Amino acid sequence: MPIPIPVNMDRCGPAAAGGFLSGSCPLPDGWERGISFQDESCLTPTVMGECPPCDVPGLKDAQTAGTETFRPVSLIQAVECSTFGGVDVQAVATGALDATAGYALARELLTGEAARRDANQRVEGNPYNPALQTDAINLGDAFTDPIAAVGCIEQAMADVTGGRRGVILVGPVIALEMWPFLVREGGSLFTITGTRVIVDGGFDGRAPTGEISPDDSPGGDCVPWNTSGGPELGDQLYIYATSSVWAGVGRQLTRADFDRAENTGRAREERIALAAFTPCATFAAGSSVEASCGSFSNSPGPIPAP
Repeated sequence: MPIPIPVNMDRCGPAAAGGFLSGSCPLPDGWERGISFQDESCLTPTVMGECPPCDVPGLKDAQTAGTETFRPVSLIQAVECSTFGGVDVQAVATGALDATAGYALARELLTGEAARRDANQRVEGNPYNPALQTDAINLGDAFTDPIAAVGCIEQAMADVTGGRRGVILVGPVIALEMWPFLVREGGSLFTITGTRVIVDGGFDGRAPTGEISPDDSPGGDCVPWNTSGGPELGDQLYIYATSSVWAGVGRQLTRADFDRAENTGRAREERIALAAFTPCATFAAGSSVEASCGSFSNSPGPIPAP
């Protein structure tokens, strides 16, 4: 695995509404090697009067920004088609990955499952990517409705970041409950207080864990991507928020072959991808909305891989 490159993660302006890839900020050049950046979200000013007491400790102490590292994963779409009818199997694989990459990357940002499962244990420092589930501060689940939960998240974000606005990350079920309190400006969604909202099915509302589960550790059972861990019927769904999110899907590699004896064509599309956020200012809160349908995972779609 190449050494992640140091980058400056600028806070971009609001992007178009829609899925995770269309709503997140673009990654800087060279991100395919992995990135390392200073999370400056939680640097806040010191405010004092004209004559502060000289014996106040820590009044002008320097603050330190945390260094965060994210390593890439791969998105893979493999398909098989009959050669009858002149189907372009490569085009099918490419189109399928185009349509599903955002969902897959949003789910990886939420869980960190692929990066954790395939982590290189010999790298220096933490081999795992941060993930919303494990890094978010849990604000609890005793809220009366999604708007009360969002209000608490927005206040917590302001307190930690000195008033910077963040990004709310929700799935469609919670978004529909929030809809009377959302504002559309051009192609972007905001809460009525001005916080940007990204709606993507990859954020299925599963609860934060606060730590890496031993059952999901590298070397354990190989559980197919997107087949476990989602909310069960009746579980409370969670809202996530963070100071900033970035994502990108990079170069592609397509392989195809044809079996004339069986009249089938196979294609495999693989692209390197990466999603990052600012762990220093990341929160989760129960929405009071219960999961009303089960998790449909019999078709895994693109598979994050090392």
